[in-house]
Amino acid sequence: MKSSVIKQPVKLHSSSRIGLMLVFALAGCASAPPAPEKLASGDMRAVKAYIDRLAPFEMQKTKVPGLSIALVDDQRVVWAQGYGYADVAKQIPATADTVYRAGSVSKLFTGAAVLQLAEQRKLNLDQPIARYLPAFHPASATAQSITIRQVMTHHAGLPRDQLQGMFDSRPAPYTEAITILNNAKLAYAPGQVFSYSNLGFSLLGSLVERAEGKAFSHFMQSSLLAPMGMTASSFESGPSASSQMALAYKGLDLSTEPALRDVPAGGLNTTVNDMARFIQMVFAEGRSGSAQILKPETVTAMFQPQNTMVSLDMGFKIGLPWMLGTLGGNSIQGAGPVAHHAGATIRHRSLVYVLPQHKLGVVVMANSDAARGVVDKIATETLKLALQAKTGITQTKTERPAWDDAAMTPADAQRMAGSYTTMVGPVRITANGTKLAIDVGGKPLALRKRADGLLGLDYALLGLVSIQLGPLGEIGFSLRQVDGHAVLVGTSGGQDMLIGERLSPPGPLGAWQRRLGDYVIANPDAMSAGYQVRLAQAQGYLALEISHPTESSETGKLVVKPLSDDEGVVLGTLADGGDQLRVNTVNGQDELLVSGYQLRKKSP
Repeated sequence: MKSSVIKQPVKLHSSSRIGLMLVFALAGCASAPPAPEKLASGDMRAVKAYIDRLAPFEMQKTKVPGLSIALVDDQRVVWAQGYGYADVAKQIPATADTVYRAGSVSKLFTGAAVLQLAEQRKLNLDQPIARYLPAFHPASATAQSITIRQVMTHHAGLPRDQLQGMFDSRPAPYTEAITILNNAKLAYAPGQVFSYSNLGFSLLGSLVERAEGKAFSHFMQSSLLAPMGMTASSFESGPSASSQMALAYKGLDLSTEPALRDVPAGGLNTTVNDMARFIQMVFAEGRSGSAQILKPETVTAMFQPQNTMVSLDMGFKIGLPWMLGTLGGNSIQGAGPVAHHAGATIRHRSLVYVLPQHKLGVVVMANSDAARGVVDKIATETLKLALQAKTGITQTKTERPAWDDAAMTPADAQRMAGSYTTMVGPVRITANGTKLAIDVGGKPLALRKRADGLLGLDYALLGLVSIQLGPLGEIGFSLRQVDGHAVLVGTSGGQDMLIGERLSPPGPLGAWQRRLGDYVIANPDAMSAGYQVRLAQAQGYLALEISHPTESSETGKLVVKPLSDDEGVVLGTLADGGDQLRVNTVNGQDELLVSGYQLRKKSP
């Protein structure tokens, strides 16, 4: 679960990785432990020995107190263990039985519950969800036609979140999502583009509850968790009361983990040992011990791309509801489909990867908000080496294509120039003759032609020494026309992904001009504390600027497209859709309403 307005608590998800790829970072000075160059067939001990060195190194470098991992080979847990601490002050070690908040990994279980109901013919994935959930009755006829499959694959066009009240000490029940969505406008047309929605999975939770006539958490326990032997797992709004529950940390500093409203989207408490049982069920074609959790054909469908006809997804694939596509340095070569899902709450981070063709899987969980990159690196490095040990398949180091600046013409450069809306806010590309520069969040980079015809990012330290940009440096960029949209596309490892869309030149702000300035949140909650909001102009466009005095990673700008004098949309990757922003007049003063927050302008 990750959001684009006010605060970004979760990740969910492969599309949210675009944000990671567009963050500029310099490599640290310390050297990571070298990976083994050769592995004997079946030598999983060498894999573990390497991770035993790599995990503590990465945790220390990024200030992560506790992390747990489990590696699964078909019906065998190769190893499961913890590193660091579940409780630093009491020196309680993290183990394979430490309980973490799973965040959006929970969606895999909610999706499985929906698939169980489909197997029992209690619902049809291709029928409108409103048919089975009468309480969901949005005003728009288009929204009423949204199918269950579209919600499961994040193609319903629903708003991503209602951030106000999403995390709080006493959040509303997740069923509140029905009311929220009944009163909201769609962010995109159903089926238009992949658009992640936590609210959509809360809607699925209500669907499960109505179809079964019992509380969602009880059904998940009786139908999924208990039959798989996941005895330490539960769906709850807050952290587990178990003595095995990991404490939450901001970096290495003890923090709190507030409760979550959208339980079906991110409320699973679990351990890597329990998650290993879930992975084993998938590899056993839906069987866990003597229980048949899902039919074999249902498990097969989980890993089949559901969105191959959606042009704007640029080849990114999603199953039911596993992510099947990614972008950047974490791709695994020669393994067939790489299915995965990431998760994050305010302070916990998690990631699960499976290779269905080779029946290899890994899950990594951690108890700090600093662990996002760590869980990904540990998971992918483990899986790459385990694949090599099991099958002999090795990973070839890909070299970035050489620069070919001579191939860039002034016309090429001018064609790329312009401002683009992306998940991380406005990005400007400027042309000067045959040279291109790109500004991402105030960080200037050169954009140079590569020998493969794509554009790559380059940064010269002090204007002299070109430095490595890590996975960001591997991505090639291009401008394409897709379904009438001029889109910026990123390409890495043969995978394309939508980065953003070129914006039309900015126009006059009209009534929005008088609303520029600083705002206070009139209805704050646990998630919004300390955040500052400003309505400003960025590159000539109307923009919401969100910042926090102590959490620089959460600072960002989001383009706002006015639709009228009192309504607009906060843009994401496309220039014609996004979350709704409205103006309400209270006691003669304009108040901005966005994602449930009421923003009141500060007095001059």
